[in-house]
Amino acid sequence: MMESLAIWFKAAGSVLVLAAGGAGGWIIARGYQDRPAELRALRQALAGLRTEILYRSASLGQAWSEVARRTPSPVNRLFAHAADSLEKGEAGNAYSAWEKGIDALAADSSLSQSDLELLRALGQGLGNSGRDGQEHVLALADQELLAAEAAADAEREKNARLWQYLGLALGASIVLLLI
Repeated sequence: MMESLAIWFKAAGSVLVLAAGGAGGWIIARGYQDRPAELRALRQALAGLRTEILYRSASLGQAWSEVARRTPSPVNRLFAHAADSLEKGEAGNAYSAWEKGIDALAADSSLSQSDLELLRALGQGLGNSGRDGQEHVLALADQELLAAEAAADAEREKNARLWQYLGLALGASIVLLLI
């Protein structure tokens, strides 16, 4: 009786260790899978921002609010927090509000540091020039985000499945060591 109970506990423990290893691999792989989608959403959001600024002549705060409303999570946090900071006067200027939005986005997204630096560079040009300058800044950001998206897709293809299998292999290795 005790021997069968010990075997049952070993089997249950082995399954749990294997599941934990697999889950860890899937979590890491999920970051590789989410990043290209978030970059695509950012490009679409910036296209919406361009429309709001150039064709609807909305103020930057109004444009950010409208873009946040139409953009999926977590990318909408960038625009919502930036608009909120600008509207409430928490930020001294548009760049400070944009920085607050980037901080909110960074907390919940799969974007890399280089992606966030690209957004910081974009923020330096927002609100500091006329409509033509804004259009130029947004077009340049779109090109850079397109390149980052292509790189993220290549990285996803290379690493996502690797981490899924590596997590399972690590779990199986631990199980074998414990047996």
